[in-house]
Amino acid sequence: MTPYRFAHRKLVAWQVARELADRVRPVVARLPRRHEELGNQLKRAALATEALIAEGANRYSPKQKRQRFAEARGECGETASHLERLWRYRLIGEKEVTEMLALADRICALCTGLIRRHS
Repeated sequence: MTPYRFAHRKLVAWQVARELADRVRPVVARLPRRHEELGNQLKRAALATEALIAEGANRYSPKQKRQRFAEARGECGETASHLERLWRYRLIGEKEVTEMLALADRICALCTGLIRRHS
């Protein structure tokens, strides 16, 4: 891919969020139809996390950046909650949920750092 200069591409938070969103997709694809709504919410939250980090990185004012990073942190928490529910329903395995929750935890920590940096 051509090396574009968008600010978000340099952020580890965005890179980890992209990885989590990529890992969520096959999980959602294999969910039983009766859990389609939960899968859609999981996918939306994971994609929103990635997108909000990118949006925040490319905003101009510190206030706008801080707001988007805070929203991304919230969406990441929602992603984690949906993953935990899928595990409780025994729709994903412990190893898989543990790996994805570790990514979500890292994203939240990185977003907290971005929020503080722009405060």
